[in-house]
Amino acid sequence: MHVDQKSVSSQTHRITYTHIKTRGPRICFMFSGLGYTYEKPLLYYVTMLMLKHGIDVVQIHYAYSKELMTKSTDEIADVMMQDIDLVLQDVLSHSDYKNIIFAGKSIGTIPLIQRVMKDEVYKDAVMLLLTPLLTRTELFESLLESNHKGLIAIGARDHYYTEEVYQLKTNKMNIQVIENADHSLDVLYSPAESLRELETVLDGIEQLL
Repeated sequence: MHVDQKSVSSQTHRITYTHIKTRGPRICFMFSGLGYTYEKPLLYYVTMLMLKHGIDVVQIHYAYSKELMTKSTDEIADVMMQDIDLVLQDVLSHSDYKNIIFAGKSIGTIPLIQRVMKDEVYKDAVMLLLTPLLTRTELFESLLESNHKGLIAIGARDHYYTEEVYQLKTNKMNIQVIENADHSLDVLYSPAESLRELETVLDGIEQLL
């Protein structure tokens, strides 16, 4: 295994990313939340799961102010894709991966749902949507129209949760609703239960790999 810390720039943007290479034929691009970074439990163990299966991992390191969340869904997607596209182009232009997986957490699901999942280039990619912002109407409607294979995992006590999430279940898209879990998929004041629920999510992801 080899780890590269890289940066890529355009005339107006510069973004860094971590590329963990297993030399396997598959790759997972990870989009973190605003405050939920790759060292936090869910994304840390998703990374470990990918490496276990010989899947390369790219962790994209963006930083935005909380004011971005006051923008429209499409505005957020456009801002983030200016950075994300730089990384996708840099990685995929130098490699020949056979399969692509995308994993997004919270705000990271916005460009994933609104842009990546609508791009014909990624029509066969597996989508891992971890605590997506389902109360944003545009995201929910986009997911209703999607035919991607993947998993949606969200806590029933997440402020972005809606009971309508089950409408998104298809033959290809699985739904995991974690009872009593919040936006971090933690069960408040119950570390043991939080770990059990994390294992449930990881098992669901592993079935897709």
